[in-house]
Amino acid sequence: MLSINLFREEPERIKECEIKRGNDPEKVDKVVELDREWRNKLQKLESLQEERNTVGDEIADLKQSGEDASDKIERMQEVKERISELENEVDELKEKRDTVRYKVANLLHEDVPEGEGEENLLMSEKAAEVGGERAYYLTTELLRLNQALTNFALDFIKDRGFDLHQTPFMLEEDAISAAVDMEAFEDQLYRVNENGRYLIATAEHALATIKKDEVIDEELPLKLGGFSTNFRREAGKHGKQTRGLWRVHQFEKVEQFIFSKPENHLEHLESMTQNAEEIMQELGLPYRVVDICDGDIGDKTYKQYDIEVWRPPLGEYGEVGSYGSCVEYQTNKLGTKFFEDGERKIPYTIYATALANPRIITAIIENNQTENGIRIPEALRDYMGGQKYLELE
Repeated sequence: MLSINLFREEPERIKECEIKRGNDPEKVDKVVELDREWRNKLQKLESLQEERNTVGDEIADLKQSGEDASDKIERMQEVKERISELENEVDELKEKRDTVRYKVANLLHEDVPEGEGEENLLMSEKAAEVGGERAYYLTTELLRLNQALTNFALDFIKDRGFDLHQTPFMLEEDAISAAVDMEAFEDQLYRVNENGRYLIATAEHALATIKKDEVIDEELPLKLGGFSTNFRREAGKHGKQTRGLWRVHQFEKVEQFIFSKPENHLEHLESMTQNAEEIMQELGLPYRVVDICDGDIGDKTYKQYDIEVWRPPLGEYGEVGSYGSCVEYQTNKLGTKFFEDGERKIPYTIYATALANPRIITAIIENNQTENGIRIPEALRDYMGGQKYLELE
């Protein structure tokens, strides 16, 4: 939190930094206004406290000399009551002032390069006008970056033995409900019609159902890669991470999915998570792997990791992918089997994000600001004709 003296002495400097960050500078004015009110009230309080001390001395002198002190005692009571009121007002104003002050970002070093945030490249205002909240247009440079990320991720998982699929946009209710816990996930799904067809929220749902009510003929593990456009309502999601591309209703994603023999599922979970880590490393993005605790893990999932990428503007990590084994939770409902040693058995399923396009675009923009523009990771340059920087103008 910035020193209150800085707000008193250099409010314009703070506002300039807020504008550069893309934040609302009016918070600075609000802090200054509340601080002015607080100081005025504090001055009145201190004046009354001095009067209380003076009147107290006068009352003592009058009583000692045997004179009538009733007027002074009455004044003392008035002063005490007003002091009590002002103390409450001073405390409330200080709390309000500091609450707003906490929300003002730090100053920026003079060497920090000026750059564009993703919202400058999204036509987000027009998209919201015609497509509703959290809609967006990807303009030339971000569209090309989006396509480069998709092709890079697909090539990456193909090289690791995944068969690639572009999945359907919609699934019937009996199919999607077998792949996902509908009670937990339904507020994220778009229902298309009264007959129960849903837009998919991830390629995982479509890849899981690809062997619905079938016996798998292929040798396990069956490694499926999926590219899909995904649709999520994101009901109830608010806050800073709803800005730009971080939390949107429609986005592209490349997914890894495996049907596995029961004894190998954790081995595959580790290798699929490692694939995603290598993608982060190839893109040069700072990240961490989180082992999800029992209070946060999804109902269908036996064990789960998340990968989070560092977000400099927020000073925190943000989740860009989930990786989990569902053991036989999905395949029991899907009716999927495989043959081994002459008997039918139930395979395990493992899902893993390879690359969630919009969040990785955001991470590239936030982490790769330079004087020349936004640096394109080397791993993507061949997919963008050798281009090294996003052309922002």
